[in-house]
Amino acid sequence: MDRRRMKFLLLGGGIAVTMGLMMALAFKQSDGLYYYLTVGEFLEQGARLDDGYRVNGKVAPGSIERLPSGEDVRFLITDGSATLPVAYHGIIPDTFVDEAEVVVQGYLEQDGTFHAQSLLAKCPSKYEAADGAAETAYGPGGSAPGE
Repeated sequence: MDRRRMKFLLLGGGIAVTMGLMMALAFKQSDGLYYYLTVGEFLEQGARLDDGYRVNGKVAPGSIERLPSGEDVRFLITDGSATLPVAYHGIIPDTFVDEAEVVVQGYLEQDGTFHAQSLLAKCPSKYEAADGAAETAYGPGGSAPGE
């Protein structure tokens, strides 16, 4: 083999080994790759108490109970068919309101309460334009002038 071909093979092999190591580290880390479950899927699979999970659902209306500490909250999440009680300690997002879609990460306690170590909340209706908003802003058709 000539030198040029040898350099190409060594460089390609080095890149492949580096990518393999990075993938192995991503899979090995406890919070490297997560897939979240709906409330129903989580309850159906019979979660083990010591494992970490991500669960997605909507905050059940009227279920938010903020505790006096200001960083503790208890609430229910639902996927429309199943409900899961959640306890969380930490900074509570501003978008955390009734019927907000949330993803909680944590584990199931002995009493059946999900102990969330992180809480992500989004409220898409707050950021999406209302029906007809584009039409009133830019006239019929909703396009900005010059588009």
